[in-house]
Amino acid sequence: MEPVPTASAAVAFRACKAYDASLPAALDRLLEDLGGWEQRVPRGTAVLVKPNLLTDRTPDEAVTTHPALLRAVLSRLQACGAAVTVGDSPASAAQLARVWERTGVEAVCRELGVPLVSFEQRTARTVTRGGFTFQVAADALDAQLIVSLPKVKTHRLTTLTAAVKNLYGTLPGYQKTQRHKEYPQPAAFGRYVRALVDTLPPVMTITDGVIGMEGEGPSSGTPVALGFLAASMSPVALDLALCRALRIPARRVPYLADDLAAGAGAGLRLAGTPLEELALPAIKLPPPSPMRLLPGSLVRVVAPLVWVRPRFGSTCIRCGRCVRACPVQALQLDAGEPTPRIEGSRCIGCCCCHEVCPARAVRMRQSPLLRLAGAFKGL
Repeated sequence: MEPVPTASAAVAFRACKAYDASLPAALDRLLEDLGGWEQRVPRGTAVLVKPNLLTDRTPDEAVTTHPALLRAVLSRLQACGAAVTVGDSPASAAQLARVWERTGVEAVCRELGVPLVSFEQRTARTVTRGGFTFQVAADALDAQLIVSLPKVKTHRLTTLTAAVKNLYGTLPGYQKTQRHKEYPQPAAFGRYVRALVDTLPPVMTITDGVIGMEGEGPSSGTPVALGFLAASMSPVALDLALCRALRIPARRVPYLADDLAAGAGAGLRLAGTPLEELALPAIKLPPPSPMRLLPGSLVRVVAPLVWVRPRFGSTCIRCGRCVRACPVQALQLDAGEPTPRIEGSRCIGCCCCHEVCPARAVRMRQSPLLRLAGAFKGL
C-alpha cells in the first residue's frame, strides 16, 4: 500500500447534519465515493486510527473528534477484518486518563474491544525528511494504513487545523511544543508540519465537519454547525478542498504554501455531494498575523515592536497548563496573583498557551504596530 499523490487523489464530501443514526449511512456513502471500504482496507490491514484528542474537553465543546464518528469508523474497519488500534498524543499539559474519559474515546474503544494507546507510553523512531528530523510514534510508522479523524477547526497560528495538522499528533510528548521554539515563524513551522506527512504510511482522512469550530480555535473558539463529512487519501488535497468549501484563503495556511506554489490547488478532484449543494457557510477565521509576510531575519530585528502575546482573562483557574506548555518558559504563575505573568521578551507568539487553556482564559493580542499593519487590505 502506497501513499496517494495529491494530484490524483479525490476529495469526497457528504452531508451529515447530526451525530445520530444518519451518520453511519453518510460515512458509507462517503467511502463509496473513494472506492469503498473493502478496496481501501483489505482484510488483515494493520490500521492506526488517529482522532484529534487535543485535550480533556467534552464532545459538545467541538474541540475533539466526536465519539459517534469514531464508533462508526471503528465498526466499519472491524467489519473489513482490519487489525485496529486507536492512538494519539494529547497536549502534554493535560492528564491522559482525563482526556480519554472526557472525550468519550475510552468508552467507545472499550465497547468495541479496540486497543487505545498513548504515543508517550510507546516507542518512537527517528526519521528525516525534507531537511527536518522527527521523532515519530512507532505505532504510526508501523501501521499499513493511518485512518486520521480530524475535527474541522480554525487555528490561531495556522488558520486551519484539519487533515495535515492532525498528523502532528504522531509526535509524542513535549517535542510538539518544542518545535514551536525551533520554528517560531508560521512559514517555517508549516514546512515542518508538511514534511512530517511525507514520513508516514498511507493516510485515509475522514474529517469531522458535522460540528466544527470557528474563531479562536483550536480550543477557545465557537462551535459552528457545518453539517458535512469529507474524506480523501491525500491530507493535502483534503485541506485544499476544505479551504475552497469554507472560503478560507489557502495562502493563510502555512503548511499548504509549498503545495500551492506547485499548483496543487488548481486541479482538485471533488466527488460526492457538490459543494454548491452543501452550501457550507464561510467559517469565521481568527485574525490574520501580518508576521507571516516578514522574513525571519526581519522579525528578529523588529521583535520589540512586532509581537503577538497572550492576555489572561478573569476566567483563569490557575491550573498552570499554560506555564507547562510554554516552550520558552515565558510564563510564571506567582503565588497570590490571579493570572500568570508573562516575560514579553521571551514570548515567541506560538499560541501553545492559548491551545491548552481549559477555561478559554487566553486571548492572543497583537502589538499596536502589528494591529496597524493588519488593518491594511491584503495582509
